[in-house]
Amino acid sequence: MQIDFYNPRSIILFFCILQGLIFAGLLVVRGFRRKKPSDFWLAILLVLPCLNLITPFIGFANVYDLNQWLTYFPFGIAYGYGVCVYFYVLSLTDSKRKFAPKDLLFFIPALVYVIFRLTLFAQNLEFKDWFNENYYVPIAAPLIFVTEFIWNVTFLYFSIVHYKKYRVWLDKNFSDTEKIKFDWVRNFLYVFTFVLAAGAVFDFTDSFIVNLSYVQYFYFELILAFTTYYLAIAGYLNSETIEINYTAAENQRAAPRKTPLAEADLQRLKTKLQILMEKEKPFLDPQLTLSDLAKQLGANTTTISYAINNGFGKNFNDYINEFRIEAVKNKLQSRELENSNMLGIAFNCGFNSKATFNRAFKKFTGVAPKEFHENVKIDD
Repeated sequence: MQIDFYNPRSIILFFCILQGLIFAGLLVVRGFRRKKPSDFWLAILLVLPCLNLITPFIGFANVYDLNQWLTYFPFGIAYGYGVCVYFYVLSLTDSKRKFAPKDLLFFIPALVYVIFRLTLFAQNLEFKDWFNENYYVPIAAPLIFVTEFIWNVTFLYFSIVHYKKYRVWLDKNFSDTEKIKFDWVRNFLYVFTFVLAAGAVFDFTDSFIVNLSYVQYFYFELILAFTTYYLAIAGYLNSETIEINYTAAENQRAAPRKTPLAEADLQRLKTKLQILMEKEKPFLDPQLTLSDLAKQLGANTTTISYAINNGFGKNFNDYINEFRIEAVKNKLQSRELENSNMLGIAFNCGFNSKATFNRAFKKFTGVAPKEFHENVKIDD
């Protein structure tokens, strides 16, 4: 038997590891240049699966068989994925958030795991074989799987909850959310959830049903490898932090609020809002925010938000976009499309992207813009 790095399995894993490490390096360089914590967290998230893939990479090349002293070396770092995902999502949605010393506490389980593996790694082969047969396989491995799974699922849950709250907050405060809603984060969480579930199936089978061989585990390692490949490219291209201090804004909104507007005050504010929207047309500003609207009305954001939510039954984003759609409809019905294209009219009415316009038009009219325009021509 000799070392063979040219077998198909090792080659596939090697290129995915190489891809992940190269992009991790690029993210670190970009992170230092732009001072974006999200780049560093994504770099760590690329390194972690690369470390996990080293074990099968060298295993299929016969390195373990010829160098059994490597047994128990912690190439993979359990308990680290979920925490890093959580901090990556936090850093993407809040560019001002700083990593606090107390945040290091979340990495204690990963540190304990590494120390545990390094302690075993330092033992002689005779002890390793005895420990593996009597304690690791029947006790330690299942315990690690269960606790690691619970730990990672917990932080995945925190990440999903945070992202959902962030999306709701955006709709309450911004009229154009296309560039700041981070569909990439949603896709990233989907992918990570799938990988976590797939890994759990393999680990559960190995820990509680039947021991899986290297070859059987390779199917999960393929999933992890191609996921690393995807995250490297898609993550590098889409990991753009927006200058929004979401956490601070949410903490401020969580503070005790004054008593909601009385009914008479609510009606007066609704009237002022409608007059402002019809005469001044602030919705034509693509970057209009709740804060901008509050300044124009001489009120605070909490009061304006309450008036829109409770007076009109809409969030800020829907309230503004409905005015924009009405403006587009009026222009289409007045035949202005003859001198301009559909997207040009949408941009003139305050929209900032084709996707947002199409989605909003369908939401408020029930039909696509092209279909609405064709119906207008038929009526004429």
